[in-house]
Amino acid sequence: MTFGSGGAAGSAAGEGIERAADYDRFVDWPKRLAREAPFFRREFDAHDVRSVIDVGAGSGMHAAMWAEWGLDVTAVDPDLSMLAQAEHNAAEAADAIAAARGSLELVAGGFGELASLGLGPADALTCTGNALPHIAGVTALPPTLRDFAAVLRPGGLLVLHLLNHDRLINGHIRVIPPKIREDQDGTWVFLRVMDYLEGGIRFDFVTLHRPEGGWERNEPWQTESRRSVHTALPSASLVAALEGAGFGDIALYGDHEGAALRPDADESVIVTAVRL
Repeated sequence: MTFGSGGAAGSAAGEGIERAADYDRFVDWPKRLAREAPFFRREFDAHDVRSVIDVGAGSGMHAAMWAEWGLDVTAVDPDLSMLAQAEHNAAEAADAIAAARGSLELVAGGFGELASLGLGPADALTCTGNALPHIAGVTALPPTLRDFAAVLRPGGLLVLHLLNHDRLINGHIRVIPPKIREDQDGTWVFLRVMDYLEGGIRFDFVTLHRPEGGWERNEPWQTESRRSVHTALPSASLVAALEGAGFGDIALYGDHEGAALRPDADESVIVTAVRL
């Protein structure tokens, strides 16, 4: 496992690293990867994928899994705290990656920067974990997708996975059901509350934490919140932008079983496309 341009992720501030660790608490990774792995296996096999660029890779759990399959993976994220967490996760998977003769490189970089970083051409590019809505407004979508195309080989596979904005916007949904996690540090509750802006969705991410034994000691919940504005990306906008960026064979799914997207019902949307 190596670091590309942008420096070692270990330089991230401690507070940021704590937030990245909270992300791994929020996601039930064993359950999620077990659910999603067959989908990626099918898609990667169907498109003869040997190399993957994972954009907005976060803590690198998908990237590490694919490297454990023997693939050459480049995980790209602009957040050094996330890359530090990815370094930790990659180190835990290092023996399995080496045994499979895969590779994992961590690179600091954001949307629209892939070609300038000298990446590719790759067989597949993935952008999962609701990362794509972090682009800087809807006008950033076409150049971002053109940059994706620039680092994919002709016939290369693109996979996007994000919250289904059709459902959120049309239903004006305010809260995503909370997730509760238990670990050696106590009980964690993760809540997402949404407000709707012109062209965007404002997320308030609220974390409640009660240390182990806190209930018996009648300790109050510790509360932390942060705010992030996501660009609204309904499916019709995604498809139009993908076509304009040189992608074809576009498919929209509502789950990793391959069911067709139900725009007003499914929580997430998975998009696959091929670079023409």
